[in-house]
Order: sequence, then structure tokens, then C-alpha cells
Amino acid sequence: MKVAVVRNRENNGIVGRFGQPCPEVYGKGTVQKVIDAARAGGHTVAVFEGDKRLIANLESFMPPDSRTGEPGGLVLNMAYGIQGDSRYAHVPGMLEMAGIPYTGSSPVGHALSLDKMVTKILMRQAGVPTPNCLVMSRPGEQADNLRFPLVVKPRHESTSYGLHFVREPHELDQAVHDVVAKYQQEALVEEYIAGREICVGLIGNDPVESLPAVELDFENRQFQVLTWRDKYHKSSDEPRKICPAGVGRQMRDRLNELSLATFRACQCKDYARVDIRIDASGNPFVLEINSMASLGRGGAFVLAATNAGYSFESLILRIIDVAHIRYFGTPAPTGGRTAVRNPVQTQSQAGPVSSSKPSDAPPEPIGQQLLPSEQDADKRAATAADVARGQYVSQQRPVDNKVLPCKVAPFYDEWLRHSVHFEQLKRVIEPSLAELEGPGALDTSGERDDTKMKGLQHKYPQTVLLLVTEQCFSYCRFCFRKRLVGQPPEETVRDYGEISAYINEHPEITDVLLSGGDPFVLATEQLHDILDHLLPIRHLTSIRFGTRGIIYEPLRFHDKSLRELFRRIATAGKSPVIVTHIDHFGEVSEETEFAVRRLLKMGVQLFNQTVLLKDVNDAPDILATTFARIHSLGVRPYYLFQARPVKGTAHFQVPLGRGTEIVRDVTRRLSGIQKTFRYVMSHYSGKIEILAVGPDNRLYMRYHQSVGAQRTGVLFSRPYCKSACWLDDLPCFSEVCETV
Repeated sequence: MKVAVVRNRENNGIVGRFGQPCPEVYGKGTVQKVIDAARAGGHTVAVFEGDKRLIANLESFMPPDSRTGEPGGLVLNMAYGIQGDSRYAHVPGMLEMAGIPYTGSSPVGHALSLDKMVTKILMRQAGVPTPNCLVMSRPGEQADNLRFPLVVKPRHESTSYGLHFVREPHELDQAVHDVVAKYQQEALVEEYIAGREICVGLIGNDPVESLPAVELDFENRQFQVLTWRDKYHKSSDEPRKICPAGVGRQMRDRLNELSLATFRACQCKDYARVDIRIDASGNPFVLEINSMASLGRGGAFVLAATNAGYSFESLILRIIDVAHIRYFGTPAPTGGRTAVRNPVQTQSQAGPVSSSKPSDAPPEPIGQQLLPSEQDADKRAATAADVARGQYVSQQRPVDNKVLPCKVAPFYDEWLRHSVHFEQLKRVIEPSLAELEGPGALDTSGERDDTKMKGLQHKYPQTVLLLVTEQCFSYCRFCFRKRLVGQPPEETVRDYGEISAYINEHPEITDVLLSGGDPFVLATEQLHDILDHLLPIRHLTSIRFGTRGIIYEPLRFHDKSLRELFRRIATAGKSPVIVTHIDHFGEVSEETEFAVRRLLKMGVQLFNQTVLLKDVNDAPDILATTFARIHSLGVRPYYLFQARPVKGTAHFQVPLGRGTEIVRDVTRRLSGIQKTFRYVMSHYSGKIEILAVGPDNRLYMRYHQSVGAQRTGVLFSRPYCKSACWLDDLPCFSEVCETV
């Protein structure tokens, strides 16, 4: 996509000089870093001056589509304006008039935010506490209702220009005089709030993400207010920035709540920064909102984004995507997408940082690490030496070694290689020498025994599972169906007429699960064809889809045609359900968030299953953050699966005892409504909930589901073995003695 970076540097492209000149300007270095970041994301970038020539320049650089009239690109707005009280709004106003999309707030949002008095009125109407204040247009006006000390500043400036700290009444007149004379505008006079100063960065629109709070540490400085000299790093005692701020969860939530309310009240868009003071009694007061939060590398906004896991590049790309989603409903198209959100840790986990930042140099794409050139991609079986050299055939299964082909969705490839969780998550899709070794079987859950006809498994009375495809968006290295994934369609459904006849003959079946492979690899029309056979069956109450595509290729779920698919299911009196598969919070991109929101609006119920994977997510903080994250999106944590002992996947298994310890710790970190998952293993005898190791050194379990339903709900135990990773690894002396 074409991206025009618009900034103000020369300030001579005007008709006349009239009004207060803008003192703010982005440095050349920051502008160049923004340009480099956009280009690294695959965009075609040019830079333009935000003056009277702008529209003609943009029309030349990115003309609209000649057929549709749609815009030919997007403006990344860094222009503070040239002159006047509402200068932030000038470039957005021009772009709005010309029909050109842009990043950041609209003219309304900028105008409201830059007028500090109007901002405070809007905040109070929204129930946001803010210091008492008034506007003075000349010295000598009364401020009887305000308590000293006071802060005096221009009504329409930012970056702390013209700020005065007033301790006594006789100092007030001089401060007001200085502001009015120098800045040619009224002075805002507000009560000074002694205490801590916090900055909260916001990014996004629906939803808005609150970045980790940044605290300004003034230490023992007498004048504990941020000045323009501090912001431009010209002060010898510039306050240190601490991120995340040392506030408790309740205060953090309150700060985020007030920041979001201010963002909404001032009609801001895409990103902003809210400045807050906390008094000695712990009461927060919002000072103001900056609708053009600085993208300078030393600023609080970028520091907060860094602490949240963004590189500078991914932050810029996120801002571009947030704006593009606001206009068009989808992230910005590029030749090679770069990830836009890389969550590293929650605020409760993160340690304070002040200036450190993650490396902007991502690893090579998984595809480049693992796949040979097209000329080398002949049909040959992989050997250990091939894997070690990274020469792994993409679409040809190395049958002799029972190793899954390597296939990575382009979106996930780009997302992952820019992620701070790369070393953990690459294990999910990167082939390993360990796959050539170790015990195991290809069918550990008895799926062949449960197959009643080609592509239909009926293990539990109420549910049938249909294998509708052997393809996935990406191939997980721990896949428990590696016997069929990526192979000729030997086990998938061939005759849906036979399938519907079987289900009609079994009135106990109420739920159909479409699986594979990933059903959303199929075109939407193919899914409609499947529904033609299922929806007329009266005793079916739900149609489930199992998918990992929500993270591997989330743009599939931006497809508007899916709305009609799910509408058909609902109209037929059945519940449309999607069971997602998210193993780590680092897999949740903004595109995934957008897809989830779309699906929820379509009336789809969303559940998630996670697999416990060694060296990927086998830590309580990771799993707790993952479950809390997906729950906040409206996806219910459903199952935490014990990794199955499939051949070549033993290196992913976590011992059962360790698993129970992890789960116990996870539940301590979650609220009641987030504890909706069960820790289970899908054994050939049924779905077994793994409970705990008892004081008698026995592992206690319960059948959540069982073949034939006879054991469902039965509690049982076996002698505990520390190395056991599966039920069959535990000693069993008799079936009678193991039942509790």
C-alpha cells in the first residue's frame, strides 16, 4: 500500500503568516525512522510537507482507483500544523475534504483535545475527575475559587510550552500576562495536584488497548511538573521515566478506565496519550489528553509501547493498521505483512524499564529458515542431516520417518518472526530433529476404532466428528493427526449423503464438529454445500467448527460471506460454534482480535482449546495471561489438553504431575469467570480430566466423557509416576482398584 508521511518542517507553504506559529516539529531522525518502519512493513512510502501544496502532491503520489474511486493509499499524519489555535486539525481537515484516509484523530478530535478548557468540560461531563480550573484573558481577573499553588499555561498549546508554577497570589498576574503576551491566547489556570504523575498511552479504536503506564520520577526536584525543556531533553534534572509504573492492579484499572473515558469524550482516534496526577490520598486527576502522542523514541508513548512488546517498527505498522481498519474494516494490505502487535508480558509481570527497547532486527522468516529453494524441493524423504541444515521439503511428507511436512501460513510467518516470543513459538511450526526419534503411535485416541464410515467418527453419543479436509493453514509440529494432514484424502468425507443418513438414524446426536485439517481452508461455498446436508436434520442443535486459522490466517475470518453461512445455521434453529486453538497469548494479533469481534457480531459462540506444550507455554504466567487475554475478547477457555504421545512429538509432552501443578497455579491467577477450562487428555477410552496428585502419591482423574458413556463422571486414580506423561504410563494393577 502507498503510505504518505506528512509532516511540517519548512513552514513556508502558506498564503500569509497570520496567527500563533506552531512551535512543535518532529525531528528529521524520528521522521526517517517512521519512514523506514513503514517501508519495512512492505509499504511504498513518500514524505510530504503539510502545507497548501499537500492535496496536489498526494493526488499525484496516490491517485484514487480509476474504476472504483476508492483512495489509492493512506496518510501517516505527523503534521502538527503551521499556525493558529487549531493547527492540529488543519491537515486532517484538508484530507477529510479531499477524501483521503489518514492516521490519528479527526479535525474534531484534535480541536477538542487542543483546547484545554473544552477538554476539561468534556471530561467532567463524562465523570472524569480533573483539577479545578478557569480561563483568564488578562491579568487582574479573580481566581478566588482556586487553591494555591496553581499551574498556568496557554489554553491551546501542548508540549508544556508557556507553563508557569504559581505559589502565591501575587505571582498569578505576571504568569497570566506572560502567557497572553507571548502566545496570543487565553491562559488556563488550574490547581496543582501534588503527587505522582502518570502517562497512559492508548492505541486502537474498538477495542482501545491501554499500554503499560509510565511514571515520571521527579525525585527531589522542587518544581515537580514536566516542562518543555524536559520533553526536549534539555533539562539537567529531567525526570526519569519508569515503565510500568509501580501501581497496584486496582489503581492501574482505574487509570485505564479514566484514560479511555477521556479518549472517548474527546472523540480521539487511533492513538493518544493521557496525563494523570495521583494525589497523596490516592485520588487520580486527569490533566489533559494529547491527541498526537509523540512518536519520538525518548517519549513516554514509545516507551510504553516498547514495554508492551512492540518494536518501533511494529508500533508504526500497528498505527497504520488501526487507521486502515477504522476506514475499511481490514488491516493495511502490503506485499509482505509485518506483525503489528507483539505482546511480551503483562504489566504485573514486567519489571520497570526506562530506555531499553527490543531489537528492531527480526529473525529470518520461518519459510527461509526451513524450506529449500524451488529447485531443491524435489520429492524426497527428509533425513536428520536435512533437518539440521534446514533443508526441509515444504509439501512432501517424509514418509519413512513419519515426519509432518512443513507448511507455514504467510501471515503467521511474518507475525512470528517479528514477535518477541519467536524462540518459544517457532517450536510450534519449525521442524526438529526430535521428530525423527522417540516412541509413540500415529493414532493415540482410537480414532480408527471410532470411525463409522469414511470421514465420520462417533465416539461419544451426542457428538459426531467429520473430517472435511486433510489440509491446514499451517502444520503444527505436535499435530495428533499427522497420519492424515497434508496427505492424500484417504480418511476425509466423500459422501455427505451417507453422513446425513447416519446422523438421521441416530437421534441421540445433537452436535456435529467439522474438523480435519481445518474446515476454513475450504471455500465458503464448500462449507455451504456441507450445511445443505446437515441443517435439515431436526435433532441437531449445534454446528461446531474446529480451527486454528483464527491465528494462522485471521484474514479468512474477515470474509463478509461468512455472515450468511452463520446466519443459515442460526435460521435453521441451531447454534453456530467455533472452537479456536490458541496456545500462547503471543499468537493473538490485532487481525485475530478483529476476526473475533466480527464473529461475535455474527452470533457465533466462541470457545478455545489450548495444548500444554513443553518450552512453549508450560508456565503458569503464560497460560494465565493467555486465558485472561482470550476471555477478555469474548472467547471462553474450554480445554487445556495434555499433549498426546504421537510418534515424533514426545519433546512437547509435559509430565502429568507438573501439569497439575501448573494448572493449580494458573487458577490462582484467574478470576472466577475466567476459570472455565478443564485440564484433560483425549485417551482412547474417553476424555479424562486430570485433577491432582493426592497425599497418597496417586494421580486422581475423572472421566469427563467416555466411550459408551458408562464411565462418564467416574472418579479414579492410579499410582503416580513422576515421568508419566499419559495415562498408559501410569501403573495399573486392576480396573477395580483404580476406581474411587
